[in-house]
Amino acid sequence: MNCFICNKPYSEIKVQNILRQHCTFCDLHKTLDVSKEQNSYQSEFWEESDYSEFAGTDFTDKGVQDLVLTFESWYSYFKPFLKKEANILDIGSGTGISCILLEKKGYNMIGVDPDPKNVKLINSKLKKGKCINSYFEDLELQEKVDVIWITHVIEHLEQPDILLKKCKEWLIPGGIICIAVPDCGNQEMLKSSLTNPYHVYHFTKHSLKKLFEKTEYQIEKYDSLSNLEKTHRRIHKMLRKCGFKNLSSKLQAFYPFEITDKNNGYEVRCIIKLN
Repeated sequence: MNCFICNKPYSEIKVQNILRQHCTFCDLHKTLDVSKEQNSYQSEFWEESDYSEFAGTDFTDKGVQDLVLTFESWYSYFKPFLKKEANILDIGSGTGISCILLEKKGYNMIGVDPDPKNVKLINSKLKKGKCINSYFEDLELQEKVDVIWITHVIEHLEQPDILLKKCKEWLIPGGIICIAVPDCGNQEMLKSSLTNPYHVYHFTKHSLKKLFEKTEYQIEKYDSLSNLEKTHRRIHKMLRKCGFKNLSSKLQAFYPFEITDKNNGYEVRCIIKLN
């Protein structure tokens, strides 16, 4: 089998007794047996996953604050590219955190998620926006959007290039796509991603760049972000607890993460637009 990005043959490699395929040209890693994962995408994943404890909340609960911190970090990274009151399509809404909190920040939201339970719960929390029960392959929009938000989704897809091509149908001219995926240039994240039964592909910064070139997108910004060191995280947690959130945000804009040029990234974040 050949790499879906460059069409060069994969080599097979075993990591911690997990057999995987690797494209040395693109630095793309792939789970060897994709059939179970693709079937899971259509059925098993949604039957086994229960996001109700998250999707049924407005994300003010104490138990979901780690999710909120991650969202706020995404938002801080993507915000310079979001125009006021932009129309945003959130693909793979999942817990609903991006849909619900972006709407609270004044954006016009459309979510799409394959799980009818999630969709019902998300819609119960949205004031003006809506979440559609659909796979992206079947999605039809009446109007184009300014922004497409895709966080931790494309690693689950057998053909992520098809999603990026579909995005061209939904975006206005000059529109952007905000993407986050696990950073599998970090060997620890690669091992973690390989053991996730629902991850099909395992991306590095280089493989994402090649994917965007193939699908004819221009990279506006992309970075690896790592978790803050424990000591720094404690300092910022204390600053925020004592009412100095603005100072913390000024010192560390993407708390609880930071941009890294080392191979210790937690995720890769990208902003892309049509060439």
